[in-house]
This record gives sequence, C-alpha cells and structure tokens, in this order.
Amino acid sequence: MESQEFLIAIGSIIRMRRKELRLSQERLAELSNLHPTYISEIERGKVNASIYCFHTIAKALGLEFPDFLLLPETPADKAFDHELSHVFDQIRHLEPAPKQLVMNALKGMLAGLSD
Repeated sequence: MESQEFLIAIGSIIRMRRKELRLSQERLAELSNLHPTYISEIERGKVNASIYCFHTIAKALGLEFPDFLLLPETPADKAFDHELSHVFDQIRHLEPAPKQLVMNALKGMLAGLSD
C-alpha cells in the first residue's frame, strides 16, 4: 500500500466512524482538540498527521489507536467492516442484560462454527 493510499484509508475509517456517531467535523475537532480544517484534510488523506493526532481522534471517536491500523484490504472487506462496525454500535447501546444475551449468542454461534 502506497503512502497516499494509506492516508486515504485511515481518513476513510475516521470519516465512517464520525458519521456513525453523527458527529460533525467541527464537533470531532472540538473533542480531539484539533482544527476542523485539519480534520477535513485528515479525512481526505491530504495530510500525514502525527501519531498523537490520530490518538486524540481515536479517543474522541471511542476507538483505540490500533483500530486505525487494521485497514481492510479489499472493497468486500471494507463493506464487511462497515457492517460489523454498525452492528457493534447497536450492541454498545443496548442495556446490560440484552447486551450480555447477544454476546452469549454470538459466542455460542462462533463456537458452533469452529466444531
């Protein structure tokens, strides 16, 4: 992956997560203590931001910094990751009892698949 492709991929992850959270670029800038124009440039892959900037953006988006490094390789992977991210977001917003029920069901299904 070339440098520009890498920056665009990271920017795309940031944009996708920001939109999932229904945050404007301005609000993300406030939460990450950066300028809105800089957020826009990062999302478009126009700047090579520092690791610390990515760390503050990740924190503002409720992500861990390593999540930025797990870049999908194909369009199908990107689509799957987007769908999975949406499902995770739905699970996160459940009350504790239904959240645990979903987690147990998922673990059971995955265990059944590995048999």
